[in-house]
Formats: sequence, structure tokens, C-alpha cells
Amino acid sequence: MPRRFALALVVLLLLLLLALLLGRRVRGPSPAAPAVPTLKPTAVIPPTPIPARKVSLYFESPADDLLHPEARDVAAAVDDVAFLRSVAAAVIDGPRRPELVRPFPEGWSLRGAYLLRDGIAVVDLAPPPLAAPREPGTPVGPRWQAGSHEEDTAIQALAVTLARNLPEVTRIVLLVAGEAAETLGGHDDLLHPIAPDLGRAAEEPPLEAPATPTATPSPALSPSPSVPPPTPSAVPPGSIRRARAERA
Repeated sequence: MPRRFALALVVLLLLLLLALLLGRRVRGPSPAAPAVPTLKPTAVIPPTPIPARKVSLYFESPADDLLHPEARDVAAAVDDVAFLRSVAAAVIDGPRRPELVRPFPEGWSLRGAYLLRDGIAVVDLAPPPLAAPREPGTPVGPRWQAGSHEEDTAIQALAVTLARNLPEVTRIVLLVAGEAAETLGGHDDLLHPIAPDLGRAAEEPPLEAPATPTATPSPALSPSPSVPPPTPSAVPPGSIRRARAERA
């Protein structure tokens, strides 16, 4: 009896093993586990360099009082207004050739620039801070002590440079800290648009500037003197209003 029981148990185990093998064949192989995607590092794409644009900046030489061209590379702009600002800022920063004179004293910079449809370029200058705050409503007076020649040269360096690099510019209007100013140094009238004096530009090919700026002479900066109340502004009101409207 025990022998028959053991035999029956062996047969039962064989049947179970056979059924298990048959069941696996019917179901097919078990699906493989889904592959885990391998994360690949994102390639870093370097920024596209902005191509440079060759311009001619005009600065005075003490040897002949003419405005001589200095070749300079500025970043290419997306439109004429951005290009106007780049060129005007480069003039205010001064030359790199040591034999040329910086038109504006240290501390002056470009606050903004706008191009109107009638050929007027509005250049907004940012002067150094005043030693004493100006009373509200007080007109902007002279901001540095300079002779009439130095003041006229600074204005014409801007006007001639803009006219030579942007042919559509025929006149410029200068603002100081966003406001109409009577004068920069007490001599030239800024209340009217100023035409470039192209006769002061030396007819010569522009010379390349050194890679790094060198110290150049500049007009002396001094505190603003008191000035009498000005006469009503003669700047064409439409020019200033349009400039501020386009800036907005």
C-alpha cells in the first residue's frame, strides 16, 4: 500500500509539471520589462556672435581744428534707431587715437537717441550729477565751462558723425537729461535743430583705432554757473513731442 501511494504521488507530480510546461507554451514567453530611456545630455549651443559694422567717428585734431575720421567697429543693430544710439554713444565716449580730442568731458554719456521721419536725430545727453539739486522748473543751463570753439566742436562731432553714417540724418536736436536745453557751455543755441557742418570734416580715409582706448585730452569739467531765466524755447514743438511719442 505505501508503495502504491508513493507511485501515485510521483505520477501526480509529473502530471502537474507537464501541465505547467504546457501552460507556459500556450501563453508564450513573458513580455520583457520596458526599456528605461537613457537620458542624453543636451548639447550647449553657443550664442551666435553679432557681426560688427564698420563706422567712421569724427573727432577734432588740435593740429588743424578739423574733424578726422576714426574707423571703429560697432555691433550691427537690428534697426536704424539702435544703430544711431551705438554711433552716438561711441562719439561721446571719445576717440582711441591719442592725437584726437575727446569732445565731451568725463561723466557725460548717452541717455537715449531717436530718429524722426523728417531727418532729425534727437540725441538725449546724460550729464554728470549737479553739485546742488536744481529747482523744479528751472531751465537747463550750461553744464561745463568751455569756450565757444570747444562747445561747437563737441556738437559738430556728433552731427557730422551721425550724418556721415546715417545719410537720412540732416539735422540733430540735443536734449539734456530728457529736457530741452538752451546751451551746453553757454555759447551754442540748442533751441533749434543743428545742421552738420560737413566742411569741418577732413576728406581722408578713416584710420584704424588701437584695440584698447588710450587717454585723450578732453574739455575741462566745472560746476554749472548760474544763468538768467531763458527766453521761450524756439525748438520746433513738434520735434520734441514726436521724439517723446516715439520713445513711448
